[in-house]
Amino acid sequence: MKTILTCAALLCAALTTPAYAVDMEVEVSGLTQTEGRVMVGVFSDAGTWLKKGISGASVEASQQKDGRVLVKLQDLPEGSVGLSVFHDVNGNGRLDSNAMGMPKEPYGFSNNAACVFGPPKFEKAQFEVKAGARVAVQLN
Repeated sequence: MKTILTCAALLCAALTTPAYAVDMEVEVSGLTQTEGRVMVGVFSDAGTWLKKGISGASVEASQQKDGRVLVKLQDLPEGSVGLSVFHDVNGNGRLDSNAMGMPKEPYGFSNNAACVFGPPKFEKAQFEVKAGARVAVQLN
């Protein structure tokens, strides 16, 4: 009986715990400088898009080769996500903008979603996470 209860408890826990076991890579291109870090934020829905990420990673921009760098993302949830990428040239940990709110540092989004009077909507940047996949993002 104790074994049955233990198995039932483990099954319930597995069914209610989201799967976070997908790893993938982001190939960021368009780098023109070697200073700072390339930052990647992962977002899971439109309500938290560009406000509260579920994961992220960064690499030194000096690791680039021919204007490209690979960023590894680990333990992502299965399903749809959107990526926000920027080159933090001055290393202050944020995307700098001018007085009009326009970014002063290179940035991009998954699906190379275009910005029109502001960032793209989550739906334009979202894609299905696939284990071992490589997503390409071009910096603007």
